[in-house]
Amino acid sequence: MRTISWLMKIRTASVGVAALATVLACASSGPTTARGLDPAPPAREPGPGAPAEDSPAPKGKVHEQAERLREVAGLLDKAQLALDKGNKSLAEQLFSSAEQLIGSPEAVASVAGVFRDGAPPIQKVDPSAPPQPRVAGSSEAEDELDRVAPPKVEASLAGVLQIDGRVASGAFGLITLEPSDGKWKPRTPKRLKVEQRNREFLPHLTAISVGSTVSFPNYDTVFHNVFSTSPVGAFDLGLYKVGEAREFTFTREGIVRIGCNLHANMSAFIAVVAAPAYVVTDENGRFSFKHMPPGRYKLKAWSERSQAPATQDVVLKVGKNDVVVGVAGDAAPGPQPDKFGGKRG
Repeated sequence: MRTISWLMKIRTASVGVAALATVLACASSGPTTARGLDPAPPAREPGPGAPAEDSPAPKGKVHEQAERLREVAGLLDKAQLALDKGNKSLAEQLFSSAEQLIGSPEAVASVAGVFRDGAPPIQKVDPSAPPQPRVAGSSEAEDELDRVAPPKVEASLAGVLQIDGRVASGAFGLITLEPSDGKWKPRTPKRLKVEQRNREFLPHLTAISVGSTVSFPNYDTVFHNVFSTSPVGAFDLGLYKVGEAREFTFTREGIVRIGCNLHANMSAFIAVVAAPAYVVTDENGRFSFKHMPPGRYKLKAWSERSQAPATQDVVLKVGKNDVVVGVAGDAAPGPQPDKFGGKRG
């Protein structure tokens, strides 16, 4: 129980990696000399009924915990050495291994920032939850759930997104509409979910309002490490297992590409939108808005095969309107680099 109490103390301690490794080793090492500590006192003669010094080591829960803490301490030392040599990837992997082995990420949270930008607390999720759709995100669907009344005078817009002048077959995209006068009420941030299931992200494309928070639950039997290096929303959630989730709040408008540092094939997009009206396309580029006030708008379009959005002006008249939108297919193909910029695939 003494080992457990030491562990509880270090959960909130502000210590360095070496100091934390020393504490962990000391907490489980008994009379063994630890670095920076006084030598252990001379061994005493065993009393009546005490086991001889060459007797087998004791077994049980306390012994198992002590062994685990010693291994965690060793991993932390190795992680710091790797970092000192400039190998950030190996250092983070060793730290994540220590984090998982100890069974409580909070126990080493005080030094997590040394190896990554930090990861929010673990949340528990229901592993039997049904899967998410392939794409998600519609301002009108959101208004319907929030029981927002449609405009009294309506215009609708149906369209198709083309890539390099061709139908966007097998690629999803995003369409936003902003009033040309630049005046609108910001949308209320929401809480959404992008899951890891069957070693892929669902939804593959999610459109959210600025300020929304996204949870990233793991429904696989393997560990995942969700991350993004996108300038508008860089984050690193670290390793976590099935039935667990971590979340991130997106505060800047733009396209955020996410990946898994353990599985190069896993990739998805989160479109953080400031516009009052938005919708994701289907895989053939089709989209529609059914309840828009008539007027002049700036339409922005983006595809997962595009580097940047394209913009055009549209006028929505009362009743039905149609439009064809074109974007460039100039995004780099293949897996994205790992979270340290290393090339994969």
